[in-house]
Amino acid sequence: MYKPGQLLPTENTLIEQYHISRVTVRKALDLLMNDGLIAKRRGYGTFVQNKKVEQTLTRVQHFANEMEKRGYESSVTMLTNEVVYASRTVAGELQIDEGDELVRVERLRYADGVPMCIENSYLILDKCPTVPKHDFSKQSLRLFLEQQYHIVWKRASQKIYAVNASPKQAGYLGVKEGEALIYIERVSYDQFELPGEYLQTWYRGDSYYLTADLEA
Repeated sequence: MYKPGQLLPTENTLIEQYHISRVTVRKALDLLMNDGLIAKRRGYGTFVQNKKVEQTLTRVQHFANEMEKRGYESSVTMLTNEVVYASRTVAGELQIDEGDELVRVERLRYADGVPMCIENSYLILDKCPTVPKHDFSKQSLRLFLEQQYHIVWKRASQKIYAVNASPKQAGYLGVKEGEALIYIERVSYDQFELPGEYLQTWYRGDSYYLTADLEA
């Protein structure tokens, strides 16, 4: 069984391994490619396609819930949970002063063991002072904020960009440096219409696609 992103053997290897003709191998590979199960990358070979996850643009989606709906097992690795100081950009988005204390929670999210995205969440420390003491690889940050601080995200605004993977991001996501990523910046607003979270997410470009319903 080959895993998503894994390189398939060459035609010659498949011929020798299964004792079949080149014509049969090519027909089988063509069928798999037409079904979207494998893909060729020039200069590298043929790979098993990664899972494609739909990201709608009409409502806020939560990774774990969306993966569960699609039958995937989601998991998380905590990368960072630290107190930082607001940059001018983040301060502007959260309507606070530059240099105010924030907590930064960075996580790597998986679907069925495959790394799918990096999330970098900035929260106002005064509103949730115990967040830096917790491990959010096993518990939901969103639910923690609701239960401990009665912070409920009611809406969000976001911007979407196409970017190239940095060396660090490529290492986490298991892609090549410079490979295309979908980058989303989101500001979440609470029940009092106050901005409370600035979220940066880098999605694998080979695993996500965006959809939106538009009026003519």
